[in-house]
Amino acid sequence: MVYFIKRSIVWLRRIRYSRGFGVHSPWAYKFIRYVINEHYPYYKYNDLEELVYGLDRRTRKLCKLYFRLVNYLQPDFFLDFFPSSPCYRFYVTAACKKLSYHQINHEFSFDDVNDKEHLATKCCVAHIPLTNNYQDSVDYVLNNLSSDSVLVLEGIKKDKDTNLFWKKLIKDSRVGVTFDLYYCGIVFLKTNMTKQNYIVNY
Repeated sequence: MVYFIKRSIVWLRRIRYSRGFGVHSPWAYKFIRYVINEHYPYYKYNDLEELVYGLDRRTRKLCKLYFRLVNYLQPDFFLDFFPSSPCYRFYVTAACKKLSYHQINHEFSFDDVNDKEHLATKCCVAHIPLTNNYQDSVDYVLNNLSSDSVLVLEGIKKDKDTNLFWKKLIKDSRVGVTFDLYYCGIVFLKTNMTKQNYIVNY
């Protein structure tokens, strides 16, 4: 009930940002429409719901988002920083057969990645919850991953500190296009694109 009430309030506040409305960039519109807010029932969703059970609604919603993001990008690596559960692993590996999934359990270190020397040249998705020493983890990712990579930050509106951190990040010269989904932020590291932060009613 609490999730439903909060979700309704957030949705109403962001209603003018629904499904790419008002977005002039064709690429950004397609990304919002067909990745972030895609409602197509992928056939693997049912299998994954049976495999990964007991999730709350928000976590399940994020699992499906990360599935679609990985399905769209087809990255080489998924770096999961300080995961609180294995749920994301099941979803992202189901979305891309070539994906190499790695848990990062040490602060701003890729020591768990055997072929870490390739990270700077491959497409990676780095998922970082804004907990622990997240500032250093984000900084390390921005300095070491390739420009084809994408950073996903979970909890950008959790409190004043994370909200301020997000606002500073979208202005960072190492960051390109960003998407504010309230529950998480998606950051493209390709800086040759016109810098823009899109607020999305997700």
